[in-house]
Amino acid sequence: ISEENTVPGALMSAAMKNRKVFHSLLKFAKFAQKPFTGGTQFQRHLPAMFLGKHGFKALPAIAEKSFRDRWPDVQPRVANPVMRVAIFSGCAQDFIHPEELEACARVLQAKNVACDFPMEQTCCGLPLEMMGQRKTSIDVARQNVKAFMQGNYDYIITLCASCASHLKHSYPAILAGDAEVGYQVKNFSDKIIDFSSFVHDKLGLKEDDFANSGEKVTYHASCHLCRGLKVKEAPRDLIRDAANYVPCEEEEVCCGFGGTYSAKFPEISAQLLNKKLDHIQATGATKIVVDCPGCVMQLKGGCEKRGLPVKVQHISELVADNLKK
Repeated sequence: ISEENTVPGALMSAAMKNRKVFHSLLKFAKFAQKPFTGGTQFQRHLPAMFLGKHGFKALPAIAEKSFRDRWPDVQPRVANPVMRVAIFSGCAQDFIHPEELEACARVLQAKNVACDFPMEQTCCGLPLEMMGQRKTSIDVARQNVKAFMQGNYDYIITLCASCASHLKHSYPAILAGDAEVGYQVKNFSDKIIDFSSFVHDKLGLKEDDFANSGEKVTYHASCHLCRGLKVKEAPRDLIRDAANYVPCEEEEVCCGFGGTYSAKFPEISAQLLNKKLDHIQATGATKIVVDCPGCVMQLKGGCEKRGLPVKVQHISELVADNLKK
């Protein structure tokens, strides 16, 4: 059912079609949330009336400093790079979990990869597509292709499986015949690659590249990664190389996030999350890694609410933390 003419759909469209307005709203939220976060990564003090049916998980806080604002300090600086890439951040990692992108930058620095972060990039547009906002979806897709057009990149890395699937598979259809960027969209989409595939398949990281921590680490396969992008072995190989990989039952079953799905169907989202947390707890692992920030938010919020002593990380953090110096 299209939400193009609903109030939420219209508001989302109005905000997201203008990158500067959209990003300003996210930065404003950073200050507006302070009474509710207590300086933590979660909205700890929200009144129950605001949680509604979403009380089954802790909600994330906006980061104190976005990745785009941290970029001048974390950009890899290499003398003779083996390749040149760019990072597509997506909204969640830019403004909620910038530490995941920082971990990627540390890996690129360690492996002599030059990297750019085009500041004109914005949301990939997948939430707009899911709400039937095709016109604004086209607008933001066009903005993103234009943002990366001037760079002669070997790859465009994204640490969000949902973004990667949308950029790679949907943009060519969305922008087919577009007068401004239609001629560039295939070149853009062909260069999109998820983090695990990049470091495993393109950089060729192997067991010898890691100081294996021995920590018991399990894995959740994000839907857009294992089904949308068909990436299955790369992240599991990386976990085995960096730590003690403990398989989890139903690894490729949805965690219940699904973007707007969890907002519209919280009862089902809660059931999926609780089942996933049961499986994680049964592994005895002290850490779970995933390849998508949406899943990180869902699982981290669930572990926090349940009091489960399991650290939830993006796989980029596991890789960066266990690379040999």
